Amino acid sequence: MGADVKGFDDSQKHLRDLARSAEPSTFNEWANRVGRTAKEICNDPGCKRIKLIKNEYGKVKFQFADREAVDCVIQAIKTHLNSIPRTQQVIFEGFTTELEKIKIQF
Repeated sequence: MGADVKGFDDSQKHLRDLARSAEPSTFNEWANRVGRTAKEICNDPGCKRIKLIKNEYGKVKFQFADREAVDCVIQAIKTHLNSIPRTQQVIFEGFTTELEKIKIQF
């Protein structure tokens, strides 16, 4: 009788990845990646149009100078969405919906 070690290893890796994806630091990593990508899309290396602000509780928020900057963040989220851990994807998808509302207000 044998056991599928590869399947077991894959399951263990999946469980570790799942646990890690629930950590706030994982969200912050992805928020930083999205922010960097958005700044590249908007050609904003000086952070004049898109600002990523973190408070002492680890909460992250973006500030925008204009409608195009909001759109750059939406594009950046879409660029990374398939790479983001599934539990975090839901958060970023919701964030995209909120950004669409903010974009209308500009």
